[in-house]
Amino acid sequence: MVSKKVCALFISLTFLLLAACQPQEETVVLPTVAVLPSLTPSNTPTPKPTETLTPTPTDTPTATLTPTFTPSMTPTVTLSPTSTLVPPTATFTLTPTNTVTNTPVSTNTPTATNTPVATATSLAPQILAFNASATNVTANGTVTLVWSTQADSARIDVLNAQSQVSQTFNVVPSGSLPVTVPSNLGTLVIYRLTVFRGTQQDTRSVAVTVQCATAWFFGNQYAPPNSGCPSGPQTTGNGGFQAFERGFMIYINDNNRNTIFGAQNQDARFITYSNGWDSTTTYSCFGTPPNGLVAPQLVFAWVYCNTNAPIGAWSSSVGFGTTNVDTGNRTIQFEDTGAVYIDSPLGVFRFSNSSGGTWAKIK
Repeated sequence: MVSKKVCALFISLTFLLLAACQPQEETVVLPTVAVLPSLTPSNTPTPKPTETLTPTPTDTPTATLTPTFTPSMTPTVTLSPTSTLVPPTATFTLTPTNTVTNTPVSTNTPTATNTPVATATSLAPQILAFNASATNVTANGTVTLVWSTQADSARIDVLNAQSQVSQTFNVVPSGSLPVTVPSNLGTLVIYRLTVFRGTQQDTRSVAVTVQCATAWFFGNQYAPPNSGCPSGPQTTGNGGFQAFERGFMIYINDNNRNTIFGAQNQDARFITYSNGWDSTTTYSCFGTPPNGLVAPQLVFAWVYCNTNAPIGAWSSSVGFGTTNVDTGNRTIQFEDTGAVYIDSPLGVFRFSNSSGGTWAKIK
C-alpha cells in the first residue's frame, strides 16, 4: 500500500520536473529526480506525523474559541452603565420645574379676581358735584348748597374751623338745601357732604368765610380763628385793672354790669364775682407785702379777702400785686358764642364766658 503511494508521488514529481524543464535540453538533470527515491525509505515515519498533526491543530482552535467569546460578553455587561442615562432623565425633570415657575403667571389670575372689585367700586357711592351759592357771606346770611351724587343716602354736617360738628342735615342723594350761615362758629364755616351705599361712603366739603356784621373793637385781624362774631358793638364803662405776681384782676361797670374778673396763671383759669364792695371799707387779710410788691387795692382788696380764686385762696394763687390799680375806663364786647373781650393796660383778654373758665391774651 505504501509502495503504491510512493510510486504515485514519484511519478507525479517526475512529470512536474519534466514540464518545468521541457524547454531546455538540460532535462537530463534527472539525477535530482533520482534523489527522490529517498522519499521511499521515509514512508514509515510520514504517515505518523500526518495523522497526529491533523487532530491536534483542529481541536485546539475550537477549544480556544469558547473563552474568547465569554470576555466579549462581559463588555456587553458593561453596557449596563447605560443605566447611568437615568440621571440625564432626572435632569429632564428639572424642565417641569421651570414650568412650575411659570405657574406664577397663572397666579396673576388673582388680578382677574380684582375685576369683581372693580365692579364693586363702580357700585361705590360717588359725589359728582358739591357747591355753595356763595363762599363769602355775612354772619347769619343765607347760602344754597347744591350737590349731585350716585348714592343711596346722604348727610350734610356743619363744622367749625376745628372740624367740630354743630349741626347735621339728612338729605336726598342729589338736591339742594338753603342754609343760614351761623355766626357763632367763627369766621370759617365748613359744610361737609357724606354719601352712603352699603358699607361704603364718599365725602366732600365746601368752606364758607363769614364776614361779621359788626367789627371787633380791637381789630378783626386779632380775632381767634375759631371765634364767632360780635353779638353787638362794644361798650365802655368805669373800670379798674391790677396785675399780680401770678395773675391779674379786671373790674368793669357798664350797662348795669358791675363785675370783677379774677385770673390766675395756673391753667389759665379765671372766675367772676359781682362787686360787693361798699367803696369805703378797707381790708388787711393779706398782711404786709414784701418790698417791691403792693397789696390788693380798692375793689380788688374786697375780692381778695372775701372770695376764693379758681384754685385755692387768692394769696396762694396770684400772690401780691406788682402794680397799683389802674382806674381807667374799660371796653368790653361780647361774642355770639358767649365769650367776653376786655381791654387792659397789658392788652386785650378773651374770657371763655362771663362766669368762669379759661382766658387768653389775644393782643
